[in-house]
Amino acid sequence: MPPDCYSSRVLWIDLTSESAREENLDSSIYESFIGGKGLGAYLLYRELEAGIDPLGPDNVLLFLTGPLQGLPAPNVGRWTLVTKSPLTGLFLDSHSGGAFGRELKKAGYDAVGIKGRSKRPTYLTIDDGSITFERADDLWGMGVHAATRTLQEKNAKGSSVYVIGSAGENQVRFAVGCTELAHQTGRGGAGAVMGSKNLKAVVARGTKKFSGADVDTIREINRAVIKSWNKKVDYGFKNYGTAFLVEFASSMGHYPTRNSQNGYFDEYRRIDPAIMEKKWGLGTHQSCPHCVMKCTRAYKIEAPDGSGAEVESTVEYETLGLLGGNIGVSDPQAILKMNYLCDDLGLDTISTGGCIGFAMEAYESGVLSDADIGFSLRFGDVDAAIQLIKMIASREGIGKTLSYGVRAASVEIGNGSESFAVHVKGLEVPAWDPRGKKGLGLSYATAEVGASHLRGWPATLDPPSESAVDVVASMVAARDGKVLTDSLIVCHFTYHLPLPHEQKIALLNAATGFDYNESSISTFAHRIATLTRMFNVREGISRKDDILPERFWEQQKDGPRKGMMAFVDKADFEASLDKFYAIRGWDSRTGRPTNDTINALGLESIF
Repeated sequence: MPPDCYSSRVLWIDLTSESAREENLDSSIYESFIGGKGLGAYLLYRELEAGIDPLGPDNVLLFLTGPLQGLPAPNVGRWTLVTKSPLTGLFLDSHSGGAFGRELKKAGYDAVGIKGRSKRPTYLTIDDGSITFERADDLWGMGVHAATRTLQEKNAKGSSVYVIGSAGENQVRFAVGCTELAHQTGRGGAGAVMGSKNLKAVVARGTKKFSGADVDTIREINRAVIKSWNKKVDYGFKNYGTAFLVEFASSMGHYPTRNSQNGYFDEYRRIDPAIMEKKWGLGTHQSCPHCVMKCTRAYKIEAPDGSGAEVESTVEYETLGLLGGNIGVSDPQAILKMNYLCDDLGLDTISTGGCIGFAMEAYESGVLSDADIGFSLRFGDVDAAIQLIKMIASREGIGKTLSYGVRAASVEIGNGSESFAVHVKGLEVPAWDPRGKKGLGLSYATAEVGASHLRGWPATLDPPSESAVDVVASMVAARDGKVLTDSLIVCHFTYHLPLPHEQKIALLNAATGFDYNESSISTFAHRIATLTRMFNVREGISRKDDILPERFWEQQKDGPRKGMMAFVDKADFEASLDKFYAIRGWDSRTGRPTNDTINALGLESIF
């Protein structure tokens, strides 16, 4: 029997037939894959055949919890979504905060898998094991904010709502879903998969309770974390959340500027949260359940619909980067307004900012004209950016071209625009220019989802002025640590807490009764990395795809990393990639995991 911290059940929903069934998982599955990302990778590989259309009925949306949800552990107000990305055509895991994961677990499920396609707009309720298919015709076309409030009023108190906006309905390839108005499954287009299934929302609520093998140890670790955090002097993160990173990123040559033409924005101080504090105060603290950090800040702004109403907009560093310097905007109120609009439409702000920056560079370089766009589109033009956001969500005019992401847009537009389409494997690059840090580009090039800032950072602050081969092992170790974080599921920001790797292993063992140690956790992380790689290999990925965009082979123009490229040269990149493959046990010529590696990780029966 699986440990008591699990329900041991997966709920499978078929939207086509409006039916549901339950699957009981064996304890060995949990011991091998734990939960969250790990369990999701196993189920997705098992359920999908190669080459299926991510926006077709055969794709699967997996909502996953982990062994710690429902237990008194720190920073576990999280959940995981796994699917095949419509933006990249590859494996996608996306992680979100809020109460949705907790309620899904309390409803009785470690995972929910959704297949098929409804005949008409539908929303799904999962209430203590009772499954209903509700009509959503009246919700279709609503923004995220209105739809969330409507569903909260319609359903039982304590229900958590995961919902898409019009971008998801229109199948924009980087559409997101949202819970509690502020927490998104942010990358790769899961919202478009929802829209393709005519699924507007999932509403979860539950009352079931869970236990662990050693709850006293879990409580002890939780108390220590809370005590230490309350004493911690960390004015930046504690008061501003991730927005405090604007100054750091700028000082390191990481901050994306004008479609990543540079890594330093000379107007970054206008976006610094300390300036926002002087003008509007600190804003409202917001937090996920079971979290002492309260890293989200919400600021009051005038609604972007012109009604004059006052609304709240949360802001993160990534948004301040991609909808700030990356499109030449330094007005924080304008960024907050664009962020609110993206949240309501259900758009990933990273990919949206990447697409707008690409279009602005195309316009300023003469590749696109007023006739192509319908208006002028220069860096720094906020009104034009807002108009383009709306066009992307509705897939109108040039917005339709951009709705497929910069990779596809550059192929359609042509005329040399491929050279400044900033993406890896189709996923737009986040707000960390890899020319600011030695080896960061390798993380982008090899991440299974495409360019992600959450797939392991090299343990160095050095610029890429010397070979990166010596930092590859530290990048892999950091990536493996993130696999554990995303499978447990705990918040990525636990690196700000006294919750080191060994304490996460202690929490896992206390919850499950398993006997993991550093060695077996390393094997586990390697297993998941190899499983997701094999998913992508099955979709046609090989070494030829583990590359960086041309932009990062250009030297930064000024600022602290002036003259830097992502690597010393392409030979250093190839040598670093060889080292990465060697550590992983993947073939250096093809990038495919070797049979010896597959067998050593216990994956031979899957492949």
